[in-house]
Amino acid sequence: MMLKNLLNSVFISIGLGSFIYLLNGVVGPLDTLQPKEIISVWIASALIGVASALYYTKISESLVAMIQFGVGITAFTSIALLNGWITINLTDILFYAGAIFVIMLIIFLAFYLLSLLDSKKINEKLNEK
Repeated sequence: MMLKNLLNSVFISIGLGSFIYLLNGVVGPLDTLQPKEIISVWIASALIGVASALYYTKISESLVAMIQFGVGITAFTSIALLNGWITINLTDILFYAGAIFVIMLIIFLAFYLLSLLDSKKINEKLNEK
């Protein structure tokens, strides 16, 4: 069961990371999509997925969220440096890390709101019986 949850989290994260990378290619500064950049986005996204799988353990949700955000910010800032998307400059690194935090926060809030809606629907169905 844990392996299924892990794979599910990793694949969802890779899908989200790929989608955001492609959006950046459409509206952002990317002229061409480089295979090494795509693979690096997959790796960073997969790391977030591994951290997301911690939600299925006995670790508190707030600690898992902090781990997930830490892993995501570190992974994506690292690949940004390795791929030359940002320079090794404190201002660039902090700005990029902040942007990654905001993107992750939006995704986190979207998932949270969806889970609230699902819970509400489940409760309504249970109350009907």
